[in-house]
Amino acid sequence: MTVDPLPQKQKRRPWITLLAVLISLLIGLLLAEAVVRLADALGMVDLSPSLAELPAASQDEIVQLTGDSPLYISDPILHHRMAANWSGSFPEEIVQAVGRSEVPIRTNSLGLRSPAIEPVKPAGTTRILILGDSVAFGWGLRGEDTFASQLASLLATVYPDKRFEVINAGVSGYGTWQELDWLKQTGIALEPDVVIVQLHLNDAADNLWGTMGQDVGGDSWLTRVSMLARLVSRVTSSQPQGSSSAESCERDWRIGTDEVCWERTEALLTQLEDVAKGAGAKVLLMPSPMRWQVEPGVRDQRSWVDKARYQDVLSDYALLNGWLFADPLPAVRSAYEATGQSQFLDVGHPNEAGQRIIAQELYRVLNQSQALP
Repeated sequence: MTVDPLPQKQKRRPWITLLAVLISLLIGLLLAEAVVRLADALGMVDLSPSLAELPAASQDEIVQLTGDSPLYISDPILHHRMAANWSGSFPEEIVQAVGRSEVPIRTNSLGLRSPAIEPVKPAGTTRILILGDSVAFGWGLRGEDTFASQLASLLATVYPDKRFEVINAGVSGYGTWQELDWLKQTGIALEPDVVIVQLHLNDAADNLWGTMGQDVGGDSWLTRVSMLARLVSRVTSSQPQGSSSAESCERDWRIGTDEVCWERTEALLTQLEDVAKGAGAKVLLMPSPMRWQVEPGVRDQRSWVDKARYQDVLSDYALLNGWLFADPLPAVRSAYEATGQSQFLDVGHPNEAGQRIIAQELYRVLNQSQALP
């Protein structure tokens, strides 16, 4: 008996089925991407890429700095660092916002926005090293307007017969893990007497996504263009390989809907304190305030959380470990209530007046704690 060959239509059916499955998957991914983007737009999640999730080469273009060469360069350990002896300026819109003709940026031989530093600490000098992100760096401000520079001026005025050096090692986009690694690589060799750690509200999330210093999707074009891919990358990287469920990060509090692991940040701070203490330096924690913590009319996707929770977590941890702690938030609030003038350039970066209040609070704590000679 002769068996008739399968009809041509039936032969094509497996390919049609496969194509239909692929199309369905594509539609599903596009819908998921749309949902994630909508959630981001509504402030339910914050999936904007941090500097640590972008190639270093693209960061100057994103922040629109002007200079003959890129300020941010790739680093195999830190992800990015600032170029040494760099000269440039902030973009025009920032210059206009602060009411100046130009806002220059210059780095020293170590790639820091700080005066030149002698490799060996001069005799009789007290060195104060400041670690932090764009707040310490002085986003939108002149170098002399940063709280590091204003603290140095304050110390020189109060103690004219003593020599202080305040080193500003703040780098935009840095989290605690990068500050710890930089301290090990470079900072300890500068022989600091005091290490001030400026922390920002997003540091805990940055430390979570940073996976203890490992780049999170920085070289992946997919995580740069897709919020869904960025979300998956962050979620998968938040669980270290081989860790048990008991060791995984627990939800402590929420910034939007991000899971923030303060346990990891506290572990990093403990390591940082061990490194500093081993070199004979004291550690001072300083959480920088947010505008929505001060001005009632300002809101963002994080403004509905407990407005003091961020400072409370760090204050408790500093008290538990016997560290110095400076919180400029009350003083910033008092200044706003007295004058009605904002101490911020935007939602998270203090202006010159805000930086001055931070410097004054740091001086007060350092002086009262007898951390200064």
